[in-house]
Formats: sequence, structure tokens, C-alpha cells
Amino acid sequence: MKRISYYLCYVAVLAMVFTSCSKEDENVTSNDTDKATLSFGAILNDIANQSTKQSDTDDLPECSDATAAYVEIALYENGQPVVGNTTTPFRVDLVGGQVFTEEVPELELEPGTYTLEHFMVYDAGGNLLWVAPRDGVLAQFVENPLPLQINLGAGVKKYVDVSVICYDDRDVREYGYLFFDLDTNQAIEFCIFGNYCPPSGKHYPAEYSVSVWSGTSAAGTPLYTDVPNVTGTYENGDFYAEPLCFALPDRDGLDEYYFEITLRSSDEYGSVTERVIRRGVINDDIVRAFFDGDNNLDYYHFREGEGCGDDSTPIFDDPQSESEFYKTCAYPMNGSKSVALTYLEVNGDVLKATVLAAGVTPNKAHPQHLHGFDDNSNSVCPPMSADTNNDGRISLEEGAPFYGGVQLALNYEDDSFPVADAHGIYTYQRTFDLSTMDLPDWENLSVVVHGLMVNGEYQATLPAACGQIANLH
Repeated sequence: MKRISYYLCYVAVLAMVFTSCSKEDENVTSNDTDKATLSFGAILNDIANQSTKQSDTDDLPECSDATAAYVEIALYENGQPVVGNTTTPFRVDLVGGQVFTEEVPELELEPGTYTLEHFMVYDAGGNLLWVAPRDGVLAQFVENPLPLQINLGAGVKKYVDVSVICYDDRDVREYGYLFFDLDTNQAIEFCIFGNYCPPSGKHYPAEYSVSVWSGTSAAGTPLYTDVPNVTGTYENGDFYAEPLCFALPDRDGLDEYYFEITLRSSDEYGSVTERVIRRGVINDDIVRAFFDGDNNLDYYHFREGEGCGDDSTPIFDDPQSESEFYKTCAYPMNGSKSVALTYLEVNGDVLKATVLAAGVTPNKAHPQHLHGFDDNSNSVCPPMSADTNNDGRISLEEGAPFYGGVQLALNYEDDSFPVADAHGIYTYQRTFDLSTMDLPDWENLSVVVHGLMVNGEYQATLPAACGQIANLH
């Protein structure tokens, strides 16, 4: 599968605009392009706590409660302006109601070394809110004064922290200066690629658009609306499409995002009925499951059309499908860092089970089961109070009163279980015939993944992650 370079699982990757403290640059590398994408974060520095008032503050804007709407920049390479200049800087808007700068083609740049010579932040009325100091006394109060050197590699999506300051002159003679830190926000990236197969059966890179909302439905806050993927034709006539990637807000706690993917007509495969072909809710843990331990990001790959095959991971469902979809995110148990995303597609007596696990013990087989109760009572994950012998771990037996016995082993046909790679990651998929099984209701089941190192010894039955199954809708 095609990969896009990325940070490890559980690391929030992209610094969002207007962070409250300094962070190192965080990059996302793609194999698909030789260009680099540049964006900026800003750091508000409190000069009032470091010095008394000075004449340099005459060059600063007065601090206000206005909302930042856009920035103006001047970016140079080898002394020559590339994007804007110090006389006529270039404007980059923020996404309305969000903390992201809009993606602009002017900041998709060839690899090289650039210099940021000008950076100012404005509200929607064009009022200056913050500036990045360049020289003089004020430069000593920030970590990154201008000019700021920026090194861009091929395919990098680089967020650069820029130190900016403002001046609050309210009651200065009586109370001094007031500055305010803003909450830190970060983002993680999620990418989509698709194929479409018309009735002829031939596979084509799909043309599609994606809308994303923060929340669990289209009633949530819009993040992206009808964003199309990039397609084209190489000189040899081959049709191609690029993955479509989104920066998603990754705040404290669980973030949820509702996606709708719409298939579009194409000059390559002709006209289609343009409709929503995939929809559903994912969260930041599901996004992290597409990271691997080698600084890469796998994209979600949908396949639409008769005979086109299955999606790489069925995290979204087709509104016209007759199948029922269930899922769970199994969270760590017993001090592990294991997360297992399980998807169950049920169509009549056929079950297709998919598991993506990360943070499990590397190079070891991990038993995994659907647990539940024969009386169809609800299966849940055990609390720490289930540790009745007080050894600090919940054993298989101690957890059984909460999640029940094994109802279905998620193994292979030879009865083996998936083995994690050297990075502690595995993907499992199998189709089951349910006609001879009498399982409890799906939403009364839990998924338990086993296998954990304890004092240097691998205990294959010890629960490492648990999650209760829910309907995907």
C-alpha cells in the first residue's frame, strides 16, 4: 500500500495556528510529490514579565480580544521574494471559525531553504493584532525573531512556529502589562484514496469530494466542505489521482469526526450517479491506527463498484449497503499501550471481521476474541476493582464476570492468531459463516485482545485491550 511519511502512533502531529507555547516543527512526508507545503503557527510572548516599558513598544499593536482572521507574510529564497515581499506581503486566511490556515497553492514550494522576512496577524477588519519582531530590543524576548530560516524537504507538510507579540497598555502606569496565553491546539492528518469500477469491471482512480464535520453528524461544526481530490493525466496518457488529506483537530480527550465521501463523474470513466458512497464517524484513536511504527501514514482506501474489492479498512459504510456495521475501539488494559480497532460487517449469515491493532507486544501472537454472555446480558470492560488478588493486573479470569466467556475466536482458519510486526502493529481480516452459530446480540459483545509482557515474560492470555461493540451508525 502506498504510504505517506508520518509520526508514530499516539503523537499529535501537526501544530495548529496560534499555540500558546513553543513546539518543534513537525513534518509529514509524502511519496507522492516533490513539493513541500508550508504553514505557520504563532507563539504569543509575554514581554511584560521580562522587562519594563520601552520605546520599542511604539512599533507594536495594542493587544485586543479580537479574533485572528488572516496573516500576512513575506517569504524569500536567496534574497529574492518568493511569496509576497516586505512592501506587498502575501495574505493567508484562517479557516472560518477554526484555528487552521487555509491551504493555498502559493505555499506549495520546491524543496530548499527559505527566509521568512515579514509576519503579521490581523482580524477580519484588517486591524493588526500581533507582529513578529525583527531586530532591536524586542527581538530578545522571543525565541524565533525574524528573519527566520526555514528548510523544506520534498513532500513535507511543515508547520513553522513564529514568535509574535502585542502590547497591552491598559492601566499600564498602575498595573503594568497584561498578556494572555492561548490554549494549545494540535491536529493530526487523515488521508483518503479511492478506486471506482464501472460495470465493465475495469479499475480507475476515483474522482470524489469529501466533507468533514466535527462531531457525530452533519449537524456538527463544518471542518471541510466538498473538498475534491486532485486528478490528472501523465504525459504517457495514464490517468492518476492523489490521496486527499485532512488536518483534523486533536484536542484533549476523544475527538470525533463525521465524514461523507461523494463519488464524482470523471473524464476517464465517464458520468456516474453522483452520490454519497461512504459515510460515518471516526475518532482520533481510529486516525492514529493508520500510523505505523516507521514514521508512515497509511491512507484509507475505498473501492466502489461491482467487483472492485473491499475497502482497505471498513471504517465507513455505504448508505446503500444491505449490511449492518458494528465497531469498537479497544482501549489499553493492565498498563499496556495497546489499541485495537475492530469492525464487523454482517450481511445475513456472513460476518466479515477486521481488526487493526497498534501498541501491542512486537513479534508475538495475540489471541483475540468476541466475549459475551449466553443469556444475552451486556458485556462490558472490567474496572480496576476487578483485580481481586491486588497484583496490579486484571487476569483473564478476573475480567470474565464483566465481559463474559469467549463467543467467537477472531483467529485464522488454521486456528492461529495474528502476529504483531516489529513495531507492535498487526492487521487481521477473516470472513465467518454464522449459520451454525448462536451469538448474543452484537451490541452486547466486547472485543478483548490478549498478550502482554510481565517482568520480561510474555503472558499470552493476559488482557491487553478491551472495547464494547456498538453500531456504526
